Amino acid sequence: MFGARGIWLLLFVLLSAVVIGFVVKRMITAITEGTANTILRMVWPSGDSSPYAKTYSSEQALAAGGDHPGALEAYDAAMRLHPTDPEPRFQAAELLFRSPTPERAAALFVEARRLSADNRARELYATQRLIDLYLGPLGDEPRALVELRRLSDRFPGTQEAAAAMEFLARLKQERRESNSHP
Repeated sequence: MFGARGIWLLLFVLLSAVVIGFVVKRMITAITEGTANTILRMVWPSGDSSPYAKTYSSEQALAAGGDHPGALEAYDAAMRLHPTDPEPRFQAAELLFRSPTPERAAALFVEARRLSADNRARELYATQRLIDLYLGPLGDEPRALVELRRLSDRFPGTQEAAAAMEFLARLKQERRESNSHP
């Protein structure tokens, strides 16, 4: 009934169907496994992704709404709950910067800087804000001089260090001039 050619054709069609079926099955399996793995990674992260960074948005909302005592209380609670996180200290210090108690802001910036030792940008920011605080609301020029020197020593070769050295020289010159005039 079938000739040799027909048998070969039939075998080719059957073999092709098996191969195509196998490939299609592998594609469907890969797609469903990939989708399942993607969903699983979203629901149950492996820990290999970026860690969650707390934002302290409820504390910020209190501050933005004018409830500064409530925000400071919430930041204090966050500091107790997350003792190694510098962020609530930075945010509370910023809130206290122009408050009636800027001294506490200085202490918080110092603590935030210590906790940010592995993040040079945050360490630089804390040092700059301390300088602003000492030259501004606290009026403590000697401490500002110490922080300016620290900035130039910790961040050599940066624009910030060059500006700190220039400002330090200008402050010292002003001091000499004011001491020479009775």
